[in-house]
Amino acid sequence: MFKILMINLVIFTVYGLLIILNTADADRGFNIAVGMGFCIFTQVMVNVLAGLVFLILGKQQWMKYFFISGAVLAPIGFVTWLILLSIYG
Repeated sequence: MFKILMINLVIFTVYGLLIILNTADADRGFNIAVGMGFCIFTQVMVNVLAGLVFLILGKQQWMKYFFISGAVLAPIGFVTWLILLSIYG
């Protein structure tokens, strides 16, 4: 379970850093608001979709891992998004 959660958190960190570091100072707040919001939403939905697929396939353990990973990523992503908006917005 920790592998899936860690992979998700590493992916979250990488696209967060890419958005922050590859954006001009004038556009950074907008790109964080739209880009990171979209990325966080997409990543959580991919985890939920993977959990549903494993539920249908009957693999309860993997379903639980992806649902927990999505549930952990949603508040962490939202709080990080708000903090970055308050810094760069």
